Amino acid sequence: MNKKKYNQEAKKISVIYLAVGAVWILFSDKLANLLSADKEMLTVLSTYKGWFYVIITAFMLYFFVGKLLNTIEEAENRTLQKNEELVAAHEELEANNEEINQQYEELKSYSIQLKINEDRLNRAQALAHVGNWELDLRGNTMWASTEAFRIYGINQESAFLPLAKAQAVVNPEDRTNLDLALKHLIENEQKYDVIFRINREDSGEERIIHSVGILEKDENGNPHKVLGVIRDITEQNEAERQMRFFAEHDALTGVYNRRIFEREISGSIKYMKKIGILVCDVDGLKLINDTLGHQAGDQYLIACSQILCKSCPPGSIIARTGGDEFTVLLKDVDQDGVMHICNLIGKEVEQYNFLKTSIPLSLSVGCSFCNDFDQDRINEVLKEAEEKMYFDKLLHSQSTRSRTVDLLMKTLEARDYITEGHTDRLQKNIEGMAIHLGLSEVEKSRLSLFARFHDIGKVGIRDAILFKPGKLDSEEFEEMKKHSEIGFRIANASPDLAHISDLILKHHEWWNGKGYPLGIAGNDIPLECRILAIADAYDSMSNDRPYRKAMSNTDIIRELKRFSGIQFDPYLITVFLETMKEA
Repeated sequence: MNKKKYNQEAKKISVIYLAVGAVWILFSDKLANLLSADKEMLTVLSTYKGWFYVIITAFMLYFFVGKLLNTIEEAENRTLQKNEELVAAHEELEANNEEINQQYEELKSYSIQLKINEDRLNRAQALAHVGNWELDLRGNTMWASTEAFRIYGINQESAFLPLAKAQAVVNPEDRTNLDLALKHLIENEQKYDVIFRINREDSGEERIIHSVGILEKDENGNPHKVLGVIRDITEQNEAERQMRFFAEHDALTGVYNRRIFEREISGSIKYMKKIGILVCDVDGLKLINDTLGHQAGDQYLIACSQILCKSCPPGSIIARTGGDEFTVLLKDVDQDGVMHICNLIGKEVEQYNFLKTSIPLSLSVGCSFCNDFDQDRINEVLKEAEEKMYFDKLLHSQSTRSRTVDLLMKTLEARDYITEGHTDRLQKNIEGMAIHLGLSEVEKSRLSLFARFHDIGKVGIRDAILFKPGKLDSEEFEEMKKHSEIGFRIANASPDLAHISDLILKHHEWWNGKGYPLGIAGNDIPLECRILAIADAYDSMSNDRPYRKAMSNTDIIRELKRFSGIQFDPYLITVFLETMKEA
């Protein structure tokens, strides 16, 4: 634009210069001729004319060029000013750009932090099994968090959860209550706090959901949104159910505990006309626990509870009220009904024992009935049932214990721990020693019975230890040593074996006092135990065992002599070797 303007000014100056020059050329000579005809004078005039032309044109050029230069200067000044403005604008733009970049970086940082916070929120929701949702009441659309989609088992294609899908997973039985709660929230602003079941869309698995919501209104006070959270409480609900169960039930058998029984029997006064009480006790449970272990005893308790549940009518309160005692509250039953149930229990016990080959289950049962009672009368009925149970226990407790001991011995033999013919060989070896020692027939009988039952306590030792092919470690050996004490308790429980229980306890004592479990020595060890120790060691070494092969007779005699005065009575070793020679 400025170049064009300057070209026009240059053309204007040129035109003016040409016009002045043309006029001067045309008229200056004529003027000179008019002023003088003298050639010499004309020459002078021409000189003046030329100088005048030069001066005039110089002034004209000075004027026009000066004007043009002023114009250029003004243009340059304007340009400089604009340039300064542009520089200032550029600097401002750069500052703005830097600020924009800074804001961009801040926004980027905020975006990253927002994503991190969103991920943290999603993880927190996932850990807590909590999701949030929003229901837009105007558009009837539903937004849900990632965890809400996961809880419902619905594939997340966007942040909006189709309302129909959310409703479809709700268990049909709970749908009405859920819709009603939402309606009351929107219309009456009632509390929205519901628990309902869903069947996840992806797997069909049933889950229990707890949902809480609040109502959001617009600026005019009209319902606008429902904001809520859902939480998967399936595991929590199951844990609470189990806690309630174990607070009311016996953990082993699953029947009620004493607290619930007492609560129920106290409440019976208010609404019942007649009741029956059964008190049952598992016979010989301590003996079973001491010999076969508490796990075996637990199985008998479980069997008892199952028999009672099978025999008693629905609605009966069956409770484990002691270690081996069960009490049953029979509601709205007459005296004949109580007796019928007692008979059913007896038949179920017989059936159980018929199907089982182990130690039989034995129950002592006492029953009582009343149809006119208060709290004092209930206490009397309970006491009467307990007294009858104790009387029933006395009637058959001894026979039960004896039968149990016999079966324990058969169990030991059935486990093949005692090798074939072991008892017979022991009887033969100790018989020769008994004759040589001049024992009486009573003493011989006692020794024979002791030889048969001395290892009965091993029914309480694990097979892994009894049949271990190698040497027992210290922990295993400590457990093995317990069989003497277990055998002692078994024998004491039987009238037929009680008189040899002390022998069973001490049959692993050593002559030098290094044996177990008491560590007694020498003649403090009963004679029968000292005799059996030698006979048992001989038979053990002369037959195969899980951990070694049988030894030669020469090696056996050498071992017996080596341990004479250490493990064995020296005198009895001499007697035994003499009887072996005679045999």
